[in-house]
Amino acid sequence: MTIPASAGDPLAGVLPATVRDKENRVSAVRPYRPDDRESLERFYTCYSPKREAQGLPPEGAHRIARWLDSILGQGTHLLVEHEGRLVGHAMLIPTDRPGVSEYAIFLEEGARGQGLGTEVNILSAEVARTLRIDRLWLSVEPRNRRAVRSYEKAGFRFRPETVFTPEVEMELVL
Repeated sequence: MTIPASAGDPLAGVLPATVRDKENRVSAVRPYRPDDRESLERFYTCYSPKREAQGLPPEGAHRIARWLDSILGQGTHLLVEHEGRLVGHAMLIPTDRPGVSEYAIFLEEGARGQGLGTEVNILSAEVARTLRIDRLWLSVEPRNRRAVRSYEKAGFRFRPETVFTPEVEMELVL
């Protein structure tokens, strides 16, 4: 179910939105706002396991703050909330390749394995299409089968030249 946004917003009609996990629990997905910064820092301070995805999120409050400084000023950031509590962060960050954004998603441990990530991935692809992004690109460790499967369900495909590397790349052509 999509909730209408304000007129003039490029994401009006897409965000904010609600998604449902496998147990039919509802979570809200909305754009990041500057006043969310403290909550996002707290989310990453409590996030476990640290440095799980290519060394992210970083460890320590200072490193987390510096990392957020480097990413929040660019791209599109989505926050996932369940019962008013922040449980996830998805981001679409422009790359040096025209029309291509890097995609990443982080969910708290208790929200994983319930289909929520897949639903947020699908919604993030819709956001990217609305923003006229041509492709989403990501890097994932192949041993993270739940994440790989979630990305595949959302339409991402492996880049063949990376299949036998420690970190595989996946793309979604929009």
